[in-house]
Amino acid sequence: MASLPLLSVPTELLLAVVEAIDDAASLRSFALTCKLARLLAEPVLYRTVLVATGSQASCLAEALQQQQPPTRAELVQVLSLQPTYGSNENVEELTPLIGAMTQLRALSMEIPFANYSYRRSRVINRGWERLMQGYRALFLDAQCGAGLQKLTSLTIHWSGDDSRFWLLTEFKPILTLPALRSLTVSCAVLGDDLAEGLDAFASTTALTHLGLVECFVSQEALTAVLALPRALRSCHLGIMRYHTPPSNNYHEASPEQQLEALRQQRHSLQQLTWFDKDFAYDTDVRRVSTAPGTGLYDFTELHALTLDGASALLFSNLLSECAPPNLDRLRIIRHDEGTVLDHPVGGVGYARIPSIPPPVALHQYLPKLHHLDLIFTPENRWNIEPLLAKPDRRDRVKRLGEDYHARGIRLAIFIAKRGNVIPPYLSGEQVPCEEPAYCAENAWFSVPEMA
Repeated sequence: MASLPLLSVPTELLLAVVEAIDDAASLRSFALTCKLARLLAEPVLYRTVLVATGSQASCLAEALQQQQPPTRAELVQVLSLQPTYGSNENVEELTPLIGAMTQLRALSMEIPFANYSYRRSRVINRGWERLMQGYRALFLDAQCGAGLQKLTSLTIHWSGDDSRFWLLTEFKPILTLPALRSLTVSCAVLGDDLAEGLDAFASTTALTHLGLVECFVSQEALTAVLALPRALRSCHLGIMRYHTPPSNNYHEASPEQQLEALRQQRHSLQQLTWFDKDFAYDTDVRRVSTAPGTGLYDFTELHALTLDGASALLFSNLLSECAPPNLDRLRIIRHDEGTVLDHPVGGVGYARIPSIPPPVALHQYLPKLHHLDLIFTPENRWNIEPLLAKPDRRDRVKRLGEDYHARGIRLAIFIAKRGNVIPPYLSGEQVPCEEPAYCAENAWFSVPEMA
């Protein structure tokens, strides 16, 4: 101790010093100096763990197997398994040890070939199956009370062994983890068989956020899953848009059936993102849909709604007595170059189900609305010039913004930079970035750079 004066200071101060060190190598060197240094440093070293290669997984597995108290597995609170393709061999060595991470709060898992379209080789398939066997055992044990009991956040970006999809039915215990509050899954099939036995857990789970990204969902499964939370606060309904259906044996829930399933959480839902599967690149919405029952009217807690695509059903709700009474922010994402802005205010473009709601209608049916965001994501990500270049379009949008402003609604227009990937967005991939193009208070911004 005399040769290490740093260790002679109060333990509370040492803890503060260790917490402030953000260099893992330095922290490891400090941990190797003595037992006290190890006890102070390892909780910080193992608190948040990122595994990007199979070799990292092997080294971590070896370290976690050293059973010196406290066990290192018990120190892990955040674990991200994001192995890159070509460097994912031996990742399955870590899987059996996750169940021993009894203090684990957040778990993020990716399959290294989730977004790849090539045909998998037998070697890849064998690796996938070994990994999935370990994951199945992990979540089955969690249902029996071992491990993951304190997990509050779970994100899964997987794919199947011979398709882009995986079956959530094989991992059903995920849905009933006792402390889980946030669940996001992508490329999952939620078939009718998933609903079996879930009625026993209705209105019992702690889940407050549910994200379904590029998922294939049946009506029965969605109804059963959305019945589980006591009080869901936010939901991302990203029903499959970009991927090929997994099989003709599945019957996808219609928008009306999705809304009916969502009604089970109308007492608590505050934020909703809704993907329209059949979004169009044209300038107007030509479909008409009748809102079933009371629509969104009794979603009294809903204050933020994002429509990704031209949802006729949701527009029917917003421009009628079925609108949510307390909605504060509406975001509309259109997958075109903004030519809809060429429509005159109050003209033909606003007939029937419009692609941009007219100010008078939003003011009438959404009395609490204060923010309207329009996001354009051009199919050609380099072609943004038409949105900003035409003087007559600028004048028309300016008048539109003034009309909204007169009714207490702030209009803002954004352009989303699109990368070369599609959802789900995996680690390291370019996520669309929204650049401001127009704000009713500040007129037009400069043209965003799309490089």
